[in-house]
Amino acid sequence: MAKAESAHTGEVRLGRAFGLGGGVALVVGSIIGMGIFALLAPITASAGHALWLAFIIAMFLSAVGVIPIIQAASAIPRAGIGYLLASRLSNPLVGSITSLWAILGGACTTCFVCIGFAGNIAAFWSWGIDKDLEIKILSLIIPVLFMGLYLFKLQIANWVQIVMVVLKLIALGVFAVVGLFMLKNPVQLSFTSPQGVTGMVMAIVLCYSACMGFQVIAEMGEEMKNPKRNIPLSMIIGGLIVLVIYIMVGAVFTSSIPYDYDTLMKMKSPLLDSANTFLAPGWVAFIGFGALFAAVTALNAGAIALPREFVSQARDDLLPAGIGKVDRRTLTPIRSVGLYFLLAMLLLLLQFAGIDIDFYGVLAAVGILLMTIVGAFVVINLPVRFPEEYNKAYIKIPRPWLIVLAIVTAATSIPFIIGVMLNYKNTVLMVCILIGLTALFIVYYLLRVRWLKKQGVDWAERTKKITGFEE
Repeated sequence: MAKAESAHTGEVRLGRAFGLGGGVALVVGSIIGMGIFALLAPITASAGHALWLAFIIAMFLSAVGVIPIIQAASAIPRAGIGYLLASRLSNPLVGSITSLWAILGGACTTCFVCIGFAGNIAAFWSWGIDKDLEIKILSLIIPVLFMGLYLFKLQIANWVQIVMVVLKLIALGVFAVVGLFMLKNPVQLSFTSPQGVTGMVMAIVLCYSACMGFQVIAEMGEEMKNPKRNIPLSMIIGGLIVLVIYIMVGAVFTSSIPYDYDTLMKMKSPLLDSANTFLAPGWVAFIGFGALFAAVTALNAGAIALPREFVSQARDDLLPAGIGKVDRRTLTPIRSVGLYFLLAMLLLLLQFAGIDIDFYGVLAAVGILLMTIVGAFVVINLPVRFPEEYNKAYIKIPRPWLIVLAIVTAATSIPFIIGVMLNYKNTVLMVCILIGLTALFIVYYLLRVRWLKKQGVDWAERTKKITGFEE
C-alpha cells in the first residue's frame, strides 16, 4: 500500500465501493441518459436506415477521445483525475482550468437531467400552477432529494445505479427484442442516408452527443477495487453494451415508423410512439419509465464522480482542505458532493432569468469536450513524466499513438464544439459565461497560490507529486 502524498497528514481514505459491475453500471448509466429517448427521431430523420452506421461512427469517434483517459486511469487511478493529471503532466493552472470545465460540464448535465426529469413528473402530476414554473421548482427540489442519498455510504448510490441501469436496459431491451419479432416489416439496414452526405453528418453529430459520458468512471480511481484493471474494462464493456443497445433500438425504430422527415422532426416521444405500434400498453408505460430510469442513472453518475475533482484540488490546498475532507462514517467526500449540488442549483436558478434547457445541454457538451481535448494532449507526457507508473499500467499505449489519438481527438471534438455552438440561439451568452467563469477561476488560482507561497508552501514541489492512495 502506497502512502498518500498529500499536504494533510492523517487523511481518511475513500471507501472502495465499486467492483467491475458497479463500474460498468456507472459507464452505461452516464452515457445512456434521456438523450436517446428524445434524439432518436431527429437522428432517424437525418440518417434513415443508415442510423446503425451513424451510431458506430459516433461511438468510434467518442472512444478515440476516451482512449488516452483509459491509459491514464490504468496507470494512475486516482480521485479527481482531471485536475491531477493535467496539473502534473502539464502545469497546475492548466489542471485547474481543466477541472473547472469538467465540473461545469458535469453540473450542467445534472441541470439538464433535472429539468427533463421535472418535465416528466409535471406531465403526470400537477400542482395547479403555471406548468413552466412548476418544472422550474421541481428541478430545484430534485438535487436536494438526491443529496440525501450521498449522506450514506457509497454502496447505496452504487446499488441504486446498478438497479436503475438494469431496469433501463430491460426497458430498452424489451423494445428492441420484441420489436425484432413483432414488426410487420423486416429490419432494414442501409449504408446511405435519404438526406445525403449532409444528413449523415448531422446524424453522426447527434449520435455523438448521445455517446458522451465515458470519462465519468476515470474519476473513481480510489473507489474502485483493482482500478488499474476495472476502470479500463468498465469503459470497454460499458461502451460495447451501449453500442449494441443503440443499434438494436435504432433498427427497430426505423423499421416501425414510416420514413417521413417532417413527421419524424415533430415527434416528442419517439420511442413511445414506436412502441405503441407493437407493444401492449403496460410495456409501453414501462418503456416510458425507462426515460426516468435513464435520468436517475445519468444524474447519479455525475454526482458520484465529479465531486472528486474538488477532492483532488483540496489535497493541494488549491481549495480549502475542508472541502475535500472524507467523512469517516461514509468514507465519501460529503462536503465536495454538497458543493457540487450547490453549483448545480445555482445554475438551475438561471432558468428564472430566461435560460432554457438547451443552454445546459450545450454547455455540458462544450465543457466535457474541452476537458477531453486537454486530457488527450497531457497524457502524451505520461510515459516521460511518470515512466514507472506507465510501465505498470494494465493498458500501455505507445507514446507515438498517444500523440495520434490526441490529434484525432482535437480534430473530431473541435468541429463538434463549433457546430453545437453555431446551432444554439444564445451562443454569445453561453460563451460569455464560460469565458467569464474561466477568467474568475484564473484570478482565484493566482491569488490562492500567491497566498500559499506566503504561508511557506513550495507550490512547484507540491504539484509534482501524485496525491491520493493506491489500492
